[in-house]
Amino acid sequence: MEDLRRVLERVQATDMQLGRNGNDQRRFIVVEALYTHHGTICPLPDLIKLKNEFCYRLILDESHSFGALGPTGMGLLEHFGLSFMKDAEIVTIGLEQAIGSIGGITVGNEEVVDHQRLSGAGYCFSASLPPFLADAARASLTKMKQEPGLVKGLQKKIRFFYDRLGEEMEKSENKSVMLKDVIKVVSAPNISPIVVIQLNSETGATKVSREEQIKIMDAIASKCLDKGILLVSTGSHVYHYLHKLPPPSLRLTIMAKQSQADIELAIQVLKQAIFEHVG
Repeated sequence: MEDLRRVLERVQATDMQLGRNGNDQRRFIVVEALYTHHGTICPLPDLIKLKNEFCYRLILDESHSFGALGPTGMGLLEHFGLSFMKDAEIVTIGLEQAIGSIGGITVGNEEVVDHQRLSGAGYCFSASLPPFLADAARASLTKMKQEPGLVKGLQKKIRFFYDRLGEEMEKSENKSVMLKDVIKVVSAPNISPIVVIQLNSETGATKVSREEQIKIMDAIASKCLDKGILLVSTGSHVYHYLHKLPPPSLRLTIMAKQSQADIELAIQVLKQAIFEHVG
């Protein structure tokens, strides 16, 4: 947020130099609610204060947070007790995540929705969502509304995962090394269904090159897959597409259909694979 303020103040200073009225400009701050490569959440209350102070509009991508955050699964806005169209003028939601379909949703006022509808690829290229996938998305939304226990159950399992992983990280292995000496969890604890784990370089136990970290993470993911646990090893596959590269990570997702036994198994398999390749 401090860096965002610096950028907004720089733009404001340029407006003053050029004699432009900043209130007349169509300017947007675009953010993700839940970040894919880190599992962290956007500090929305602080960002909205900046948005209002500098007269910007907010475009918020709730693709990963919708269906997981907030009392009824409406996303990060609901999590913070904020409102659609008031605190975030435009909200986009991908249907590939919690909804289990394809395409996306735009939430905004009538002007925003009409503009998106008329300018979207589905309108321009006649490639709109197939009816059966649109109906599948609607069925998912109906199920979320009619069965609030789905979201509450998911949130309970998310908290269970972080609590159990935290307990395992405090245990010593061979009376010398703890899991927390080897890895660190960077995703938002007890909140994010996207769990992101990195090697813990702060302890001095993993001062290795990025390439070596990628090899270690790939080996851990492969070992877990052999035991029936799917994790994504990030690092090499995003190398050419990001402006700022995150450290190599292991990423997994907590899902509503996973049982506590499934989560416990995943933690134990992960722990064993980590110590086999790092400890």
